[in-house]
Amino acid sequence: MKLILGPAAGAMLLFAAAPVVAQAPAAPAPASAAAARPAPLDPASIAIAQQILEIAFPPDKRTEMYASVMDSIVDQSRKALEAQGGRGDKDLDAVVDRTVSRMYAEMTATLSESIPDVFASFARAYARDFSRDDLQAILAFVKTPAGQRYFERAPYLLKDPDVQAAMQRSMTQLAKKLPDIEKQTARDVEDYVAQKQKAKKAAPPAPAS
Repeated sequence: MKLILGPAAGAMLLFAAAPVVAQAPAAPAPASAAAARPAPLDPASIAIAQQILEIAFPPDKRTEMYASVMDSIVDQSRKALEAQGGRGDKDLDAVVDRTVSRMYAEMTATLSESIPDVFASFARAYARDFSRDDLQAILAFVKTPAGQRYFERAPYLLKDPDVQAAMQRSMTQLAKKLPDIEKQTARDVEDYVAQKQKAKKAAPPAPAS
């Protein structure tokens, strides 16, 4: 079940984190460096970025694009579980399927609600990371048939047979390593708890009040 839920949950966190990353505040500057605060974003650059996103990712297709990505991730997770012999018990399979279906429904609804905020943050990120000249060049490319096709098809490339095969190989290799990672994590936690308990016993008693 971990092989199914793990990647899907990771994808959800990735999408949810997008606006947070784009808007993350810079590290606090020293008092003497107040003049070095980030300059406000250029409204013209934001406007160009919004045009790019409107053409590259049409609002009426964004939910479908997100769903396509999630479909691919869940499908690959199921295949990875099957490759590891994790399927076969019909009752357990039913439980896993219900869990995945519930999680997928919740993730889809949550992501759909967050889409406006995510893309607004993308526009600010574009304005922050690209010069106005760069943005104009990107906009020019997006307006071409090749540019529109590129951005339209990019999310669906996860379903390409070669990409799916590569993802399957990667997830299968990861699945083989997870047990050792979990064991090492458990040992690390046990060692930490033991050290804390040892330090607590060795500490002198607190003075009576």
